[in-house]
Amino acid sequence: MTGIYTRVKKVAAHAGLLAIVLLLVGCNEGFRPRAAVGDRVPASENRLPATPEAWREVCTMNTPDRLHTERIASLVQNGRPFMVVFGTPQHCTMCVDQLVRIAVLKEKYEDRFAFVHVDGYMDNAIWVEWGVTGEPWTFIVDRTGVVSAVFPGPTDNAVMEAAIEKVL
Repeated sequence: MTGIYTRVKKVAAHAGLLAIVLLLVGCNEGFRPRAAVGDRVPASENRLPATPEAWREVCTMNTPDRLHTERIASLVQNGRPFMVVFGTPQHCTMCVDQLVRIAVLKEKYEDRFAFVHVDGYMDNAIWVEWGVTGEPWTFIVDRTGVVSAVFPGPTDNAVMEAAIEKVL
């Protein structure tokens, strides 16, 4: 009886480990968004806070991320290159890391390049429109509204900066 109990425990442990691995893969690289390199992006009407102080209306980050000042539709219409990151920081530590990295890039490029964060809990319709599942996903979009680069998961600033420079 003890041998069977030990085997059942091992199988249960392996099944649990497999479930965790599958969950982690699904957080970013297990799914592909509908918008891919070379595709024109949807002219999305992402939500903006009523005032900068009301950032919690559109973001689950614990601190303001200053990435909720521009609508994707306006950026596409005005021919301004931009980055959009899809992430829900309330439950995704990788999303928080990515948003912190992007804040550094915003400081350097905000005069020539726009930065947008779309939070899954606050603006899920945009996620559906872009076909985004899992997180975080970061897109670089050129002046014509075409995806130039897509980054699943946390991405090194040097890699994102090279993609920004490419569209500038």
